[in-house]
Amino acid sequence: MKRLRSLFSAFVLTALVFGCIKEEPACGCVFPESPLKGDWKLAKITYGLTQKTVTPQEAGYTETISFLGDYGSGNFKLVRNGIPVQTSEFSINFPNGGNSEGIIYFRIDTTQQSFRLADNKLFLAERTRQNVVIADGSTYEYNR
Repeated sequence: MKRLRSLFSAFVLTALVFGCIKEEPACGCVFPESPLKGDWKLAKITYGLTQKTVTPQEAGYTETISFLGDYGSGNFKLVRNGIPVQTSEFSINFPNGGNSEGIIYFRIDTTQQSFRLADNKLFLAERTRQNVVIADGSTYEYNR
């Protein structure tokens, strides 16, 4: 009888442990939102070589990008002229610390894009293959 009671107690304890599904981290931690979270509308483009700046209208298209997710990763969506062009999972790295400058890694095509946040504006460098640097790429400025 004692052995049956111990076996039953072990079964109940195991069922409780594996039966609980927690949607929040066990530590009770709250992870901050991504500094990129939200919708961003293209405001201007500065071409790398010439440093000429144009508006989206002068460039011939409109563009909105959206970032959804937590601090380090989430989903990305690119809409050009009102048509969804690309969606991808992304992750962010802050090689110099802080949360205003870093690199976005896009999973769908293994590209990367460095970014800088300043005055509620998002500045994106030319998108490249991972671990490739463009010396004179364009800069894209977005507003919320």
